[in-house]
Amino acid sequence: MIALKRLWTLLCALLLLPAAVLAELTWPEGATGGQQALQAYIARVNDNLAQLGSRQVNSIFEYYEGFAVLGVTDQGMAEVPEGVELTFTMNEDSLSQLQLRVSDPTCFAALAASCIQAASPEATTLQDAMNTPAGHAARAQSEPANSYEEQIITGPGDAPRTYYAYYPNQYRDGVNWLQLTLIFPRSDAQAAAAIGAVTPAPADPEQEYEGTGYDGGIHLEVFVTPTPEPDPFGEG
Repeated sequence: MIALKRLWTLLCALLLLPAAVLAELTWPEGATGGQQALQAYIARVNDNLAQLGSRQVNSIFEYYEGFAVLGVTDQGMAEVPEGVELTFTMNEDSLSQLQLRVSDPTCFAALAASCIQAASPEATTLQDAMNTPAGHAARAQSEPANSYEEQIITGPGDAPRTYYAYYPNQYRDGVNWLQLTLIFPRSDAQAAAAIGAVTPAPADPEQEYEGTGYDGGIHLEVFVTPTPEPDPFGEG
C-alpha cells in the first residue's frame, strides 16, 4: 500500500510539471558535422522556448545527413506532426535553411523568435526577435482569408535572413499555416572558400607581350608625335 501511495504521488508530481520539462528529445547515435550543428542549434531554440514558457521541440520525424524534420508534440518523440514542423537542410558541417510551419498563430511568435535568436545569439535579444513574427501572427488573425508570401533568396550571407508566408486552408482541410523561412549565415568554411574564390587582378598591361605570353595577334601601336607627310614633288 505504501509503495502504491508513493507511485501515485510521483505520477501526480509528473503531471504537474510543465510540458517543456516532460518533453525530451532523443537524438540517434552518431552525427555528421551538419547534424552536430543541428543538435546544438535545437538546444539553443529549446532554451529560448523554456524562457518564454512555451513547449519545446521534442520529436524527430525524419533525420538524414542533409535533411531533418522535427516538431513540437504533446508526447515526446511522437511519430506524427501536431501543427508545428521544423524542416532543416544541412551542409557537411553547418545548417543551411530552416522552414518553420505553425498552424496555431498564437504559438507562432514564440517559436519563430526562438529560432531567429538561436541562429545569431549575439546579434539580437529574444524579445526583439519576437517583434516581426508577432506582427505576422496578428496579421493572420485579423485577415485569416488573405494569403501572402515573401520572395526567398536562398544564398547564405554574413547574417541570418528571414522570410514569412501565410497559407490559409492550404490543403483544403480547414487548417491555416504561418511559415518562417530562415536562411542561416555562411559557415567559416564557406566564408574561407568565398575569399579563396576571389577573381585575380588583371595582368599588368606593360607585361602583356613579354615572354611566351604574347599570342601572335596583330599589335597596333599609336604614336602621339605626327608622322611627316610625303613630299608630293619628291623634294627633300
